[in-house]
Amino acid sequence: MYVGAGMEGHTMGNRGFSFIEMLVVFIIVGIVVAMGMPRLRDSLEKSNVRSAKAGMSTLVAKARAAAVSRGCTATMNLDGTNGTVAISVCTVGGGGTQILGGVDSLAARYKVVMTSSAPSMQFDPRGLSVNYSGMTVRFSNSSGSVSDSVIINPLGKVVRQ
Repeated sequence: MYVGAGMEGHTMGNRGFSFIEMLVVFIIVGIVVAMGMPRLRDSLEKSNVRSAKAGMSTLVAKARAAAVSRGCTATMNLDGTNGTVAISVCTVGGGGTQILGGVDSLAARYKVVMTSSAPSMQFDPRGLSVNYSGMTVRFSNSSGSVSDSVIINPLGKVVRQ
Protein backbone atom coordinates (compact mmCIF):
# COMPACT_ATOMS: atom_id res chain seq x y z
CA MET A 1 0.00 0.00 0.00
CA TYR A 2 1.29 3.39 -1.02
CA VAL A 3 0.92 6.07 1.71
CA GLY A 4 1.15 9.10 -0.58
CA ALA A 5 -1.64 8.06 -2.92
CA GLY A 6 -3.59 11.02 -4.29
CA MET A 7 -0.94 13.60 -3.34
CA GLU A 8 1.23 13.29 -6.44
CA GLY A 9 1.21 16.95 -7.54
CA HIS A 10 1.15 18.70 -4.16
CA THR A 11 4.14 19.74 -2.15
CA MET A 12 4.36 21.45 1.23
CA GLY A 13 5.41 24.80 -0.31
CA ASN A 14 2.01 25.49 -2.00
CA ARG A 15 0.14 26.65 1.11
CA GLY A 16 -1.25 30.21 1.47
CA PHE A 17 -2.58 32.79 -0.97
CA SER A 18 -1.09 33.91 -4.24
CA PHE A 19 -0.23 37.54 -4.92
CA ILE A 20 -3.16 37.86 -7.34
CA GLU A 21 -5.64 36.59 -4.73
CA MET A 22 -4.35 39.06 -2.13
CA LEU A 23 -4.47 41.90 -4.68
CA VAL A 24 -8.13 41.13 -5.50
CA VAL A 25 -9.04 41.13 -1.78
CA PHE A 26 -7.31 44.50 -1.23
CA ILE A 27 -9.07 46.04 -4.23
CA ILE A 28 -12.48 44.85 -3.00
CA VAL A 29 -11.80 46.19 0.54
CA GLY A 30 -10.65 49.50 -0.96
CA ILE A 31 -13.85 49.87 -2.98
CA VAL A 32 -16.04 49.13 0.06
CA VAL A 33 -14.13 51.65 2.22
CA ALA A 34 -14.27 54.32 -0.49
CA MET A 35 -18.05 53.94 -0.72
CA GLY A 36 -18.45 54.34 3.06
CA MET A 37 -16.24 57.42 3.54
CA PRO A 38 -18.81 60.09 2.54
CA ARG A 39 -21.34 58.69 5.02
CA LEU A 40 -18.72 58.64 7.75
CA ARG A 41 -17.76 62.26 7.02
CA ASP A 42 -21.42 63.36 7.03
CA SER A 43 -22.08 61.73 10.38
CA LEU A 44 -18.94 63.31 11.84
CA GLU A 45 -20.10 66.77 10.68
CA LYS A 46 -23.58 66.20 12.14
CA SER A 47 -21.99 65.11 15.41
CA ASN A 48 -19.85 68.28 15.50
CA VAL A 49 -22.93 70.50 15.02
CA ARG A 50 -24.83 68.62 17.77
CA SER A 51 -21.86 68.92 20.13
CA ALA A 52 -21.55 72.66 19.50
CA LYS A 53 -25.28 73.06 20.27
CA ALA A 54 -24.88 71.14 23.53
CA GLY A 55 -21.87 73.29 24.42
CA MET A 56 -23.85 76.48 23.82
CA SER A 57 -26.71 75.22 25.99
CA THR A 58 -24.24 74.53 28.77
CA LEU A 59 -22.78 78.04 28.48
CA VAL A 60 -26.26 79.61 28.67
CA ALA A 61 -26.97 77.62 31.84
CA LYS A 62 -23.58 78.65 33.24
CA ALA A 63 -24.26 82.35 32.59
CA ARG A 64 -27.71 82.17 34.19
CA ALA A 65 -26.37 80.27 37.20
CA ALA A 66 -23.56 82.82 37.67
CA ALA A 67 -26.04 85.70 37.63
CA VAL A 68 -28.27 84.02 40.22
CA SER A 69 -25.49 82.81 42.51
CA ARG A 70 -23.61 86.12 42.53
CA GLY A 71 -26.69 88.33 42.61
CA CYS A 72 -25.62 90.52 39.70
CA THR A 73 -26.01 90.76 35.92
CA ALA A 74 -24.04 88.25 33.84
CA THR A 75 -23.34 88.94 30.18
CA MET A 76 -22.76 86.25 27.58
CA ASN A 77 -20.73 87.79 24.71
CA LEU A 78 -20.68 85.98 21.35
CA ASP A 79 -18.12 86.73 18.67
CA GLY A 80 -19.39 85.21 15.44
CA THR A 81 -16.20 86.09 13.55
CA ASN A 82 -13.98 84.06 15.88
CA GLY A 83 -16.72 81.69 17.06
CA THR A 84 -16.05 82.41 20.73
CA VAL A 85 -18.26 82.84 23.79
CA ALA A 86 -17.23 84.67 26.96
CA ILE A 87 -19.29 85.11 30.12
CA SER A 88 -18.55 88.24 32.14
CA VAL A 89 -19.93 88.54 35.65
CA CYS A 90 -19.23 90.56 38.79
CA THR A 91 -16.46 89.30 41.04
CA VAL A 92 -17.41 87.42 44.18
CA GLY A 93 -16.56 90.44 46.34
CA GLY A 94 -18.59 92.72 44.07
CA GLY A 95 -15.70 94.97 42.99
CA GLY A 96 -15.49 94.80 39.20
CA THR A 97 -16.11 92.08 36.65
CA GLN A 98 -14.34 88.96 35.50
CA ILE A 99 -14.52 86.49 32.62
CA LEU A 100 -15.98 83.31 34.04
CA GLY A 101 -14.00 80.24 32.99
CA GLY A 102 -12.13 81.97 30.17
CA VAL A 103 -13.14 82.46 26.56
CA ASP A 104 -14.65 79.31 25.04
CA SER A 105 -14.02 78.79 21.33
CA LEU A 106 -16.90 76.56 20.27
CA ALA A 107 -16.26 77.03 16.55
CA ALA A 108 -12.63 75.94 16.70
CA ARG A 109 -13.28 73.04 19.08
CA TYR A 110 -16.07 71.52 16.99
CA LYS A 111 -14.96 72.77 13.54
CA VAL A 112 -18.21 74.64 12.89
CA VAL A 113 -19.28 78.15 11.88
CA MET A 114 -21.24 80.04 14.55
CA THR A 115 -23.59 82.97 13.91
CA SER A 116 -25.97 84.66 16.34
CA SER A 117 -28.89 87.02 16.11
CA ALA A 118 -27.32 89.33 18.71
CA PRO A 119 -23.75 89.93 19.90
CA SER A 120 -24.60 89.44 23.57
CA MET A 121 -27.27 88.42 26.04
CA GLN A 122 -27.58 89.57 29.64
CA PHE A 123 -29.12 87.72 32.57
CA ASP A 124 -30.35 89.52 35.67
CA PRO A 125 -29.92 88.19 39.25
CA ARG A 126 -33.15 86.18 38.83
CA GLY A 127 -31.69 84.34 35.82
CA LEU A 128 -34.03 86.06 33.35
CA SER A 129 -32.96 87.77 30.17
CA VAL A 130 -32.54 91.51 30.63
CA ASN A 131 -35.18 93.38 28.57
CA TYR A 132 -36.78 89.99 27.82
CA SER A 133 -34.84 89.64 24.60
CA GLY A 134 -34.28 86.30 22.96
CA MET A 135 -31.43 85.02 20.84
CA THR A 136 -30.83 82.43 18.15
CA VAL A 137 -27.38 80.91 17.71
CA ARG A 138 -26.85 78.92 14.54
CA PHE A 139 -24.14 76.32 13.94
CA SER A 140 -23.18 74.84 10.58
CA ASN A 141 -20.32 72.95 9.01
CA SER A 142 -17.92 74.84 6.76
CA SER A 143 -19.85 74.00 3.58
CA GLY A 144 -23.23 74.86 5.15
CA SER A 145 -24.73 71.47 4.27
CA VAL A 146 -25.33 70.58 7.95
CA SER A 147 -26.80 73.22 10.26
CA ASP A 148 -28.91 73.57 13.37
CA SER A 149 -29.63 76.23 15.96
CA VAL A 150 -30.09 76.91 19.64
CA ILE A 151 -32.95 79.24 20.53
CA ILE A 152 -32.81 81.11 23.84
CA ASN A 153 -36.22 82.49 24.76
CA PRO A 154 -36.86 85.90 26.40
CA LEU A 155 -36.90 84.23 29.83
CA GLY A 156 -33.33 83.06 29.26
CA LYS A 157 -34.10 79.36 28.76
CA VAL A 158 -32.88 77.21 25.89
CA VAL A 159 -36.13 76.13 24.21
CA ARG A 160 -34.80 74.18 21.27
CA GLN A 161 -31.71 72.16 20.94
